[in-house]
Amino acid sequence: MPNQSPAELLEIAKAMLRESIRLATEGAPRQRQVHSQGCADGFMRALVAAGLSNHRELLAIVREVRAEAAGPATRELDATTVAAA
Repeated sequence: MPNQSPAELLEIAKAMLRESIRLATEGAPRQRQVHSQGCADGFMRALVAAGLSNHRELLAIVREVRAEAAGPATRELDATTVAAA
């Protein structure tokens, strides 16, 4: 990782998220899905811990990758909507 720019590291995070979503969409074994999700989560936590990214930037990436896989969100939720669910 020391030779990679923050932009390259964010591209790696996107690739990891794409793989995680692909496995879920294709119905891969649950153990494989959870492993992939854990790797992506851990990688993103490391980016934040190293000061190379922040939560807002990573959430934008997650939204982007999810939209690639499933289309745009149908509505936005606010905190009160989420709390009621």
